[in-house]
Amino acid sequence: MSSDDKIVQLKTPSSAPAIARALIARQDSSLGPGNPVEQIQAILDRPDAEGFIPSLNPHSLFRLIKEAGFDQGVDLVPYASPEQLQVIIDLDCWEGDHLVGKRMATWMAVLVAESDDHHLKKVIRELDPEVISLFFKEHILAVEVLDPDEGIPDHLPDNVELSPDNAYALVYTDDEDIAALMRATVKRLYEVDPAMAWTLFEAVRWELTSQMEEMALQWRTSRLEEFGYVARTEALDVYAYLNPVRFRERWDKGELQAKVHLTPPESLEVPQVLVDNLDERLFFFKIVDQLDDEALMERIAAELTALNNRTMIADGIEPGEIETGREVVRRTGGYLSLGLEFVSRSDTDRAGRALHSVPLRQLFQVGYSLTRNLQLKAAQLAQRPTLTLVEELPYSLLNPDEEALFEGLNAVRPTYAADRDTFDIFHTQPQIDQAALRIGMLAFKQLWLFGVTRHRVEDLAALLYNDKIANEPDEVSFDAFFATALATHLLTGETWVRGLHEDELRLLPQRLRERPWGDDPIGYFEPVIGPILVELPPATSGLATRWLRDMLALLESELAPVTDFIGIAPYTGLVLVAAT
Repeated sequence: MSSDDKIVQLKTPSSAPAIARALIARQDSSLGPGNPVEQIQAILDRPDAEGFIPSLNPHSLFRLIKEAGFDQGVDLVPYASPEQLQVIIDLDCWEGDHLVGKRMATWMAVLVAESDDHHLKKVIRELDPEVISLFFKEHILAVEVLDPDEGIPDHLPDNVELSPDNAYALVYTDDEDIAALMRATVKRLYEVDPAMAWTLFEAVRWELTSQMEEMALQWRTSRLEEFGYVARTEALDVYAYLNPVRFRERWDKGELQAKVHLTPPESLEVPQVLVDNLDERLFFFKIVDQLDDEALMERIAAELTALNNRTMIADGIEPGEIETGREVVRRTGGYLSLGLEFVSRSDTDRAGRALHSVPLRQLFQVGYSLTRNLQLKAAQLAQRPTLTLVEELPYSLLNPDEEALFEGLNAVRPTYAADRDTFDIFHTQPQIDQAALRIGMLAFKQLWLFGVTRHRVEDLAALLYNDKIANEPDEVSFDAFFATALATHLLTGETWVRGLHEDELRLLPQRLRERPWGDDPIGYFEPVIGPILVELPPATSGLATRWLRDMLALLESELAPVTDFIGIAPYTGLVLVAAT
């Protein structure tokens, strides 16, 4: 039996504890209980704190300080090892491809002021030389003094000082705080490691910023990849389209390449934002909670962490700012759960096998691709021929619920709107089905207005702005055109679409109360919907009758109770009203 065919045993749901949450939420046990501030205080209270702090997982230390706040965690920094400080710089001091000197200055100020001589020398020596050189080059200009007797060269600006050995003239930045830090750093370097000071000054003089930054970035990228962080160009691959139906068929037939089961790291550092935003509604977590294979669950926890790191970076969140990505975490879980539900056809046994045989990244891609299909269908409607008659509004012909759906689908990462007041991540197959049905209904409405009734876009747009109707342009939707056709037939027996006059508006509520269609609205309004049934495929007949019933119900609920005419305001959101 191949690994793809391995049967994964599931526990009975009724007895399954929240294994997924407990597994994924595990943190570095060495930090102890309590919130971040309490954990920091417990560390500082240890008699061996100075030796214990360097033993902490570098990512745990960084997360601890970030969550507690720098002011609370600053006392840990003077004892951090070079490896820990390198991780801190990697995570906190870069924006895209550029080292941000001001961010690095925050950490350096503590080291220079609080670390002992031996530790400071060790840190400066073992951090990436390019990073330290870049930091100096951004804030100091170093000029060699050829003749010490002549002192500082005349051409240099006023904010210049000689180095402690009079070998260099150092021009400091105009930023007083940074300049003070650099003076203190130079002074301490000459006290603990003058050779390193000379090396840095020569790098400032001769090394090119672009070359140093490129080399520093390469080292940083290499280190971050070990912890699941990748370059943004690579991270974006996680959003590559994967044909959902074809992928499921290949999995059903056992044609997919066997999943490589990597051993999870001994110290699994799970971002707190992932722990805090586990959505227990998700099919994915329900299946993980039923797995009876602890080793598999550990691998899934590591996979999930790496997947979230990728989607965060792909969505523009820097590695050091992962804790800000709550929306990304929720959306990632939604796409992943949706993909698992689709591939498994919502069957729990199949889902367990899928988790064993399919990488989470591919399940995520399937889920995202399902929403991408909807996004593409929605975009096609906007071009075939249009969804708006108002230039500044992309969806003026849609009702508010439809507009909310399309705005969610039009986002870079599609989200779901059940209606104008109910928004959610995509995470279930019924959401996909409902969205597809609503897009299909809109395609039908569009086809009716521009195909069956033969209206032209330019003629309808002119109608909004030639003072023949009283409606505001953004009140005129597909539904308004169709409701007007129904109302016109109810009042006159005709089927054309035009603005209703005041006498017709006065009569319309009474006609709606009379309900002349009885129990057969389809037969009564056959002149309106007949051309739809004749000209469009038979499969669309259900859409026609549904639209008819929905619009009749809306007209009845909104207008049938009206007994006194108080103006056109109650009507303009429902039907076209002729201008007086």
